[in-house]
Amino acid sequence: SPVLEAKSRVRYFEIETKSVLNRTRPGMPFRWTINPYRGCEFGCKYCYARYTHEFMGMEDAALFENQIYAKSDLAPILSRELRKLDPGEAIAIGTATDPYQPAERRFRRTRSILEVFAAGCGRRLSITTKSDLAPRDLDLLQKIAQSNHLSVNITITTLDRELARMLEPRAPRPDLRLDSVRKLSQAGIRVGVFPNPILPLITDTERRLDRLASAARDAGASYFGGGL
Repeated sequence: SPVLEAKSRVRYFEIETKSVLNRTRPGMPFRWTINPYRGCEFGCKYCYARYTHEFMGMEDAALFENQIYAKSDLAPILSRELRKLDPGEAIAIGTATDPYQPAERRFRRTRSILEVFAAGCGRRLSITTKSDLAPRDLDLLQKIAQSNHLSVNITITTLDRELARMLEPRAPRPDLRLDSVRKLSQAGIRVGVFPNPILPLITDTERRLDRLASAARDAGASYFGGGL
């Protein structure tokens, strides 16, 4: 793939895309997923998707966060694929890699997807991110919410900054994510907080979860919940 840009630790590439929508296995709360990028710069220690770079011949786990691939031609491909879908089938954006990771500031692949959904109606959509970048797209999110069922899930694993830095070394601070919840809520977007993953003996105490749930409520979140 051609190199789009390089930083001190991260290189960005473009990768050819043949399909945007991915079908999920039975029993999931959504039928389809969209991941605008391969790899994720946040480098979360608990990431379940890190192995996916192995399908491209990269077995070094560090490459998942240091070689990021922006998918090409997302908007025209998605527009074509949506014509064949039942509008009632739920679509989740950002299930394997964060759709608002730092690459999005440069390449706006997530925004190109939102532009497609903003032109349609009747879809069931969700976005999951631990970035503070989502409010940048408030114009599109508000337009989508007018004619579709949209929810934005902000992942906040812990309010403890030091612990967050160990678990999610390159992700925005917890307070910045809470600020995103506040901005989205004030703009009329349905937003909630996922304390995922709830880590046994680390973030699973009643005191920690109560404190995080209270902070989410105070920021305007309308739902809260996660899993181990």
